[in-house]
Amino acid sequence: MNVALVVKSKNGMKLEFYNEDMSLLESETFSDLYTLNFHLQTLAKKHSIAKGLMVVHDYDRNKVDLALARDEQAFFVD
Repeated sequence: MNVALVVKSKNGMKLEFYNEDMSLLESETFSDLYTLNFHLQTLAKKHSIAKGLMVVHDYDRNKVDLALARDEQAFFVD
């Protein structure tokens, strides 16, 4: 299962995308949610990912959310 780690803060969002062996596939930063979500869905399609674990850390609120994404449309951060 692939893992997408997103760290949100007032300075922007950082994405780290890992494969099932926890090897880093991609790492990027984004200034807005629209671009991040578009990129997440593109990654899911690019790597043919059927499901993955979404880990979203809101740094400013000190909150972590976990979600299981079952298709490319589920790779979404709000």
